[in-house]
Amino acid sequence: MAASTLQFTTLDVFTSARYKGNPLAIVQVPETVSLSQEQKQSIAAEFNLSETVFLHTPGTSANNSDEPIQIDIFTTSAELPFAGHPTVGTSHFLLEKLDKDQIILKTKAGLIPAVRGASGGARLSAPLDFAIHPNLAFPNIRAMFPDVDFVQESQDPVVSPVKGLCFLLVEVASEAALAKLRTFSEKELVLPDGHAGEWQGFFALYAFYVSGEGKLRTRMFFDGIEDPATGAAAITLGGYLGATRGMTDLEIIQGVEMGRKSEILVKVSLGEKGNNGTFQVKKVELEGSAVQVMSGELVPPM
Repeated sequence: MAASTLQFTTLDVFTSARYKGNPLAIVQVPETVSLSQEQKQSIAAEFNLSETVFLHTPGTSANNSDEPIQIDIFTTSAELPFAGHPTVGTSHFLLEKLDKDQIILKTKAGLIPAVRGASGGARLSAPLDFAIHPNLAFPNIRAMFPDVDFVQESQDPVVSPVKGLCFLLVEVASEAALAKLRTFSEKELVLPDGHAGEWQGFFALYAFYVSGEGKLRTRMFFDGIEDPATGAAAITLGGYLGATRGMTDLEIIQGVEMGRKSEILVKVSLGEKGNNGTFQVKKVELEGSAVQVMSGELVPPM
């Protein structure tokens, strides 16, 4: 059934201050309405945010149900199986709207349980199909930033939190070095075909500086833009630092250089250390706050 208008809400996620953090649009799709992939993609492109969520709202009788609530996550150009700030933001929105202490989101990457976090926001157990792939060298990236002190001389790890998402984790030696980075063309960061096997898909650069015990500063770049807060990348980095360095509690600050400071909490549960010297990553939790900024109606494309 077509709808004449749909309700939408925008939130700033990973912050409690409006106009900071990472903006998110949530479009409510009643159970009586069906949108095509093309319609969803057009709406996401119109919002022009890093992600837009289509929230398939249950009927009134289902508000007290514990059944998973389906969401679809779109960038301006494609659908994603999972992303961090959309799931944290949508969880916060639903916990408040439904006046619940816990919910379950249904995403293309699997079910995501979420509860109210100690920060006042939402804490979720991320879907996980964690994989550390072979390191990759991108000489062109280092050539663009000759005055940046990179920790690794030539190669950086490629890591996935779930299938379809890959991040190049680039460690720098100082906060000043992090500040010198800038956006670059998507053609300068291409994951070679087959490098990540079944995990091949979305690919972005996540630069980080470990400023203290469990405290990190980060920046994320993809498709010629910078993202102010990237939950999936934070999960990936948390899993990687847990596996390789035994780190379990991370406080990540991102978006400072964009004027949109974001605060991301990551907790990693580890298993035994394997013969390859890395710990098993058993669970990764992601937590952050959110605040509503706008609400209104939109007319779906025909």
